[in-house]
Amino acid sequence: MPRWQRVYLSVCAGVIAYMLAYAGIDYGRLPHPTYFQLERTWRMVDRAPGLPSGYIGLWLGAAAAAALVGGTTWLLLRRRRAPVSDRALGLGLAWTITSVVLAAGYYTWNNWP
Repeated sequence: MPRWQRVYLSVCAGVIAYMLAYAGIDYGRLPHPTYFQLERTWRMVDRAPGLPSGYIGLWLGAAAAAALVGGTTWLLLRRRRAPVSDRALGLGLAWTITSVVLAAGYYTWNNWP
C-alpha cells in the first residue's frame, strides 16, 4: 500500500473518531474535566450550570479518541501490501464528511432556541 493511502485512511479514521467522541461525550453525559472560572478549580462533571468551561475536557477526550483510532488504523494498515481501491478511499472521505455533519448537526440542534 502506498504511504499516502495509509496516511489518508489513518487521518480519516482519526477525524471520524474525533467527531463522534466530541459529540458522544456530550450526548452520553459522560464526565469530563471542566474548569470553574469563578472558583479556579477543575472537576470531573458531565454538565454544570453557570459559567464552567467544559470545552477543554471535550476537546481532550475527543483528541485522545482520535489519536487512539488513528494510530491503530496506521498500525493495522502497515500489514496490508496491496493498494486500496478508489472506492474504499471515497468511502473513507464520505464517512469523514458524514461524521463532521453529524457532530455539527448535533451541536446546532442543541443550540436551537
